[in-house]
Amino acid sequence: MTINKTNKPLSSNPLKIGQPLGGVLALQGIYRSMPIIHGSQGCAAFAKTLLTRHYREPIAVQTTALQEMDVIFDADRNLEEALETVLAKHRPDCIGVISTALTEASGADYAGRIKTFKRKRNLRDTLLVTCSLPDYRGSLESGYGAMVESVIDGLLEQTGRKPQRPVKRQVNLLPGSFLTAADVMELKETIASFGLEVIALPDVSTSLSGHLLTGFSPLTRGGVPLDSARQLLRSELTIAIGSSMERPARRLQNAAGVPYRVFEGVTGLKASDEFFYFLQEFSGEPVPWRYRWQRENLLDGMLDAHFNYAGATAVVALEPDHLGSAVSWLKEMGVGFQGLVASCETPSLQRRDEKIWIGDLEDAERLAAGADLWISNSHGKSGAERCGAAFMAMGFPVLDELGAYMSLTVGYRGTLELINKAGNRLIRREENQHARSVCHG
Repeated sequence: MTINKTNKPLSSNPLKIGQPLGGVLALQGIYRSMPIIHGSQGCAAFAKTLLTRHYREPIAVQTTALQEMDVIFDADRNLEEALETVLAKHRPDCIGVISTALTEASGADYAGRIKTFKRKRNLRDTLLVTCSLPDYRGSLESGYGAMVESVIDGLLEQTGRKPQRPVKRQVNLLPGSFLTAADVMELKETIASFGLEVIALPDVSTSLSGHLLTGFSPLTRGGVPLDSARQLLRSELTIAIGSSMERPARRLQNAAGVPYRVFEGVTGLKASDEFFYFLQEFSGEPVPWRYRWQRENLLDGMLDAHFNYAGATAVVALEPDHLGSAVSWLKEMGVGFQGLVASCETPSLQRRDEKIWIGDLEDAERLAAGADLWISNSHGKSGAERCGAAFMAMGFPVLDELGAYMSLTVGYRGTLELINKAGNRLIRREENQHARSVCHG
């Protein structure tokens, strides 16, 4: 394993998405929740705009709208006013206060102010949590994971941290930030098919899946209800998808005695086999026939596509967990890598055998000369065109394709969809190159 970092004074074509957006995304998977970004109005507008364009759904988020004089004199006064307004007007079940680089750099003790506020208001039915997510550290993935951990800490505080008798055959699911709404729904259905009851935190499959509901609500209109989320502490097992979700899973184990198992991904033949084998062993139930047929379909699809993947090279630029998941299924198809670029460094990347760059999409373009396939979010499309690589949009945000949030990427069926999707792009690229050579000839 080799991790390289670019030594540049600025990021000219950013790959990294700020941590506060990851925190907002995590809270979208909790029913009747309200994120409050403690920072300038632009911080909230940026997160809301990107999330709305990607999911094509209204996104619940508020801001303390700090200005220069607020930061100098009393930034936390705005926070208390925002909390009072949200509680009075909307009465949410969950409020997540998310710091930004502005509040962190100013040294404001917002966490202490929140503790005082909670004692004064004696909040019993509302879960109020804080999370330190400055933009100058980490990325979307780390912000998402930190917010999930803060929610678990809040649930532990509400329940008094008392040991509880576990509910038999009840399982927690902690899905990573790189999973789509369709992925979370597929994982829930897969686990339930083994006779297990599943509680997902967060659950974007019921909040960001494109449903139609009448009326308007400023709060999230789907996700796991708070009453169900409290039952996380009584489960027999936690299944975490993505290395970034190991910290929240470990928090549950240390505080509530719930053991956990981490899967770095559930995409690819090997990763899917490991997931299904584990569920079979844990539940004592055989793998349902539909998944056995899906495995046969995947094997046949891999055989059908292998000529189109033969000798292909790729450049991949994604969040760390998503990068590892993508590398797994591409390697199974025999794809070589000209460049792997991640938004930030994590322990999971240090365990990988491949050479990985911590950088931006400009670095991906520098590495992509002669590559056949380019995988990144929508911001990498122009770079792929300049390099002549087939472009496949993955990750966040995907702005110019419909249904990205409902594309399936996990399990045997999701892996087959990815193989066909990338394979079709390689076929189109080869056809276009042939057409150009005939015209010029």
